Order: sequence, then C-alpha cells, then structure tokens
Amino acid sequence: MRTEKQINAARINGQKSHGPVTAMGKDRIRSNALKHGLTARLTVWKNEDAEQFRALLAALLEQFAPANDVEFLCVEEMAMAKWRMRRVMSMEAAAGNEQLSLTALPGPAGTLQAFTQAESRGQLLTTLRQHEAAYARCYQRAYRHLLQLRGAD
Repeated sequence: MRTEKQINAARINGQKSHGPVTAMGKDRIRSNALKHGLTARLTVWKNEDAEQFRALLAALLEQFAPANDVEFLCVEEMAMAKWRMRRVMSMEAAAGNEQLSLTALPGPAGTLQAFTQAESRGQLLTTLRQHEAAYARCYQRAYRHLLQLRGAD
C-alpha cells in the first residue's frame, strides 16, 4: 500500500508534465505506439500520394452519388477500405519480391521456394492477409449499408 507521502509526491509530479506543447513535439509522439500502421486512423500515410486517395474517393462519389451525409460517410468508408486494401496488397508484393530476391531458383520453383520460406520465417503474410480480409469486409459492410439506406427511401 502506498503511503500518504508517496501519493502526494505522485500528485505533485503529475501536475508538472502536460505532455508535448509544440507542434513538433506533438508530431514526434503521434506514432509512438505504431507497430505496423495497418489499423491506423490515418488513411493516407506520408509516403503515399494523397491525390490518388482523393481521386479514388471522387470516383466512388461519382459512381454512388450520395444523397445525404450518411450516404457520403458510407462511400467515404468504402474509399478508405479500398485504399487500405491496396496498401496491404502492395506490402504483400514488396514482401514477396524481397523474398524472391533471396531465392536461387528461377521461375515457379523459385516462387514456391520464396513463399514457403516466407511462411516459415514469420507471420507477415498471414497478418497481411488478415488485414486485407478485414478491409474487404469493411468495404462490403459500408456498401450494404449504403444499399439499405437507399432501399429505405
């Protein structure tokens, strides 16, 4: 059990720190807990082209022409899910290409060797597939919700 002196000291120390104050300090700690970013709230990462995401969103908005804010949110969620699915697919391709560069066998045999070695080395491909499936479900859920909203009119 903590003594009254310890409790008071903790209270005093807690009042001293309020976290980062400057924009640079806040920027620096923003991704402290980030492991792989596949579940991040940010849709477009720094190394991605935000204009491509806006183009994807614009294409979906044109295709589905949302009639209200709720329909817009459904289309926006579909765009975010599709964007994240593309990211996972590019990560999977990059991991596969990296693994292929480590194999000595050409053609399909090398691909099979690279795949089996990647699977035995860790959970990367499994994790990527799980996130891809989750994003596909997210897209489908938003699409079904959009259709339900339109059917209710």
